[in-house]
Amino acid sequence: MLDLSQLRAQLDDFQKFEATVRDRRAEQRTRATDALRACAEHWPEVQAAVEEAQPRRLVAALQESPDRTVRAPDRPTPITVVATDGSQIYPDRHVDPTFFLLNVSRVGFQYGTQEDPVLESVPRLRFEDDLSEHIDEVLGSMTTELVSALRDEMELEHLLAVAQEAQVEGRPLVALADGTLIRWMIRGMNNEAVEEALIARYTEHLRSFQQAGLPIASYVSMPATTEVVNLLRFVLAELDAAVPENIGVSPEGPSLNGLLDRHVFDGVLAPGHRSATFGSTSHIQRSYPEGTEVCYFYLKVPSSTGAGEMARVELPRWVVDEPSLVDRIHATVLRECQKGDGYPLALSEAHERAVIRASEREAFFRLMERRLRRAGLSPTDSRKRRSKQAPRV
Repeated sequence: MLDLSQLRAQLDDFQKFEATVRDRRAEQRTRATDALRACAEHWPEVQAAVEEAQPRRLVAALQESPDRTVRAPDRPTPITVVATDGSQIYPDRHVDPTFFLLNVSRVGFQYGTQEDPVLESVPRLRFEDDLSEHIDEVLGSMTTELVSALRDEMELEHLLAVAQEAQVEGRPLVALADGTLIRWMIRGMNNEAVEEALIARYTEHLRSFQQAGLPIASYVSMPATTEVVNLLRFVLAELDAAVPENIGVSPEGPSLNGLLDRHVFDGVLAPGHRSATFGSTSHIQRSYPEGTEVCYFYLKVPSSTGAGEMARVELPRWVVDEPSLVDRIHATVLRECQKGDGYPLALSEAHERAVIRASEREAFFRLMERRLRRAGLSPTDSRKRRSKQAPRV
């Protein structure tokens, strides 16, 4: 039970702290914007200096002037937009036997036509014997990182499938994924063989999009990334690396530490505009096949109910190499956000069909228990789990 009366003084402290953060961030954004414009005048030299210095922080790779902004072109019509999302029931140590459940949605819209949409979901039960068929060296325990990685893989697999099924000859298409295309969660499993196998299988799906000529992008809402900020910190000599000379930025001013990329571009971009395209320098991408390396741009998404948000849109290198595809993705994502009042409609619909609600979760557990008991097996759960389901007070 939460006693709100005890939080009043703490909320006062929080309010004061947030006011201080707001003032400091305004100063940081001004300095960051100045650095971005100065960097734009010498961006090839800056990129060369970053490559030579190899700073320890993750620094955005420059591919064009970093202060470039692009207004959205008109979205083509008719157009096919497909999306997937996923949810899961994680392994529960209070339940035996060990398993987890993945549920992935498949959504497809044919805009500008009278064709019916695709709105469905596909569940899949996973357990150790099932996993051993695909991963040579199965982890001793099914960690949340492994479950999340397998869910993302299943999402991408079904996104490719629904794109191929919904594709109409001569009609442009955009495939949208939710979240990042970079496999951050896989590193750190302490099992290099499993890590490499998971990355290889995921990137094989990415390469299949390239081979089929199906442009894919992912949408990251409220990104917490700092790659562009780290680039600006490099220019401002805040990172432990050599700095290009004569870039015209004053060394005086507040440190950019704590500032996020979205804070910078929120003051640079007009509603509906996208930033320059940057390359990610994550070491994870060394395992990505050529052409599937992840690039990204920032998009200022307008909203009728507020200021909107800054989104990060990620896309493979082969898509970036075709400017018309980048324009198509920009226009499509923006139109989807307008339809979804600030968030892509196709992804919102995909989420609704992927989510496993509490009542569905309990129905699944009851079904599993009946099936196991019918087979002469005895599923068990701990007293702790039972007490959570039926509190006595």
